[in-house]
Amino acid sequence: MASFDFTQSTILVTGASRGLGLGFVKTLAARQTKRIYAGCRTQAGVDELNALNLANVTPVVLDVTNQENITAFTNSIDELDVVINNAGIASACGYTTKGALETAKQEMDVHYISVLNLLTNLLPLIKASKQAGVINISSIAALSNFKAMGTYSASKSALRFLTQGLRAELAADGVFVQGVYPGPFDTRLAAGYDGPKPSPEEIANIVLDSFGDRIKDVYPDGFSKAMQETFLESPEKLAAIFSE
Repeated sequence: MASFDFTQSTILVTGASRGLGLGFVKTLAARQTKRIYAGCRTQAGVDELNALNLANVTPVVLDVTNQENITAFTNSIDELDVVINNAGIASACGYTTKGALETAKQEMDVHYISVLNLLTNLLPLIKASKQAGVINISSIAALSNFKAMGTYSASKSALRFLTQGLRAELAADGVFVQGVYPGPFDTRLAAGYDGPKPSPEEIANIVLDSFGDRIKDVYPDGFSKAMQETFLESPEKLAAIFSE
């Protein structure tokens, strides 16, 4: 079973006010994590989390695209073991869709540039931990272009490469870097998907167990597992499926 001691860990979750981020916060609280910083884009998100009264959860305003928020948060803490980079946006936008350039910039900023920037600020604290880690929530769409969400696929693919690079560069510092590539699960983003959809808490539990077991890349649901197997068999086959 997992060797990671959540009861002695301080963890930051970005994009924590709803969806998978909220699932992580609830799951970490249930595991009696010592301290959970729940990063929310707005004060309204902080207020909603405070109303849940979850054990050991400290909601904070942390828009990952806002350097003032990042600096203020970094300066307010003196220890951090793990950051879960979950904040995300998604639009049904192809590369030739009207407004694609602006959408691509926004998604790349949130999913790639902001992750790198946040980690640049937090790495001195993370490196000082004896159980240091980074969990990057990408998407199965990172493996091949998803026709209905091309710009999203590109940004999540950038995060996938960032995850691989960080893993190589931080290994000597004892920082374990995990990539997570979910398919559809039960959030607003997957509202139109008719197949099985695990809950955010189910995904969070699988990811956290896998993190404790030092599994580098996680495909936490049936759809993502099947698509990853297809990708390993033939990248061209997966590209054909995703282009339908």
